[in-house]
Amino acid sequence: MSHARVEELSDSDPEIDDPSNFLPQDDDQVIRPTTVAQSSSIPQQPNPTLFRPPPNGAAQDSHPQFRGQPPAEVKHYQCIYPIYFDSTRSKSQGRRVSKGLAIPNPLAWQILCAIRFSIGENVFRVVFEPDKTHPKDWANPGRVKIQLKDFDAANKPVSRHVQSKAHLYSIIGKWLVEHPTTKETPLELKLPGLPVPEKFLESEIVVPRGWKMNTILPVHSNAVSGGGVKDNFFQEAMEELKAAQAKGQLAGGGPGGGGEGGMPDMAALQSMMSGMGGMGGMGGMGGLGGLMGGGSGGGGGVESSGGKKKKDKKKG
Repeated sequence: MSHARVEELSDSDPEIDDPSNFLPQDDDQVIRPTTVAQSSSIPQQPNPTLFRPPPNGAAQDSHPQFRGQPPAEVKHYQCIYPIYFDSTRSKSQGRRVSKGLAIPNPLAWQILCAIRFSIGENVFRVVFEPDKTHPKDWANPGRVKIQLKDFDAANKPVSRHVQSKAHLYSIIGKWLVEHPTTKETPLELKLPGLPVPEKFLESEIVVPRGWKMNTILPVHSNAVSGGGVKDNFFQEAMEELKAAQAKGQLAGGGPGGGGEGGMPDMAALQSMMSGMGGMGGMGGMGGLGGLMGGGSGGGGGVESSGGKKKKDKKKG
């Protein structure tokens, strides 16, 4: 029987992790400078649905464009997550800048705007990955990857104006402080095929007790698109599984699943968790095997083949 597994992820630089985890899903997610020579096989038209004016309404004549980029090169880019600039977090909780360079509710889209409008579009190669999340900030998806060093020139800085990660963080942080997040900020990023939830601006983000979450989240956040994560989400998941099982949509559970309606097995629960936004990484889930009827050490007793109960006897 499978069990939920909790993985501890380091808060150190993402470069030390498996590079394959940080590759874009496809080449269309990569942003490159508009001055690069055009290729006849790749369309060069900007995507107006993804790039909107910054919060201050400054007019811009050009837009970043999407082009293919070799994954082997992208994997060495510097990852930047919104949590690095979250003023509600401590350094141990993921923040990497001083309080003076941090804001509440930072979004990955704002980081992209900060690079674009503070540094320029033609200085660095940048990748925007709206679906990637930091392990300590699961409800706030999105990250930016940027090439700070020239791999063909002994890893020298690409631009003399940005010499290090710390300097880049400082530039981004200053822009974020000047353009703080508002309730309308998530609407600036339009993802194709993703409608804005009804009453998005009026709805409050439901934060489960004991969890650290922003009060303003992207439109495509699991905590938003799923209607918010409730405190009793596990109970609701169990009820949905049992209802689906009663309708014949799910097979009965493993051993112990044949009681009054049975209990769904762990695989079905994990499937439901995935559908609720990937909640399998929450702590304290390792001991659910007994709840799913997978163990034989229940409290009341065990049915023998003859239909009689054998009571457990205490030793000693």
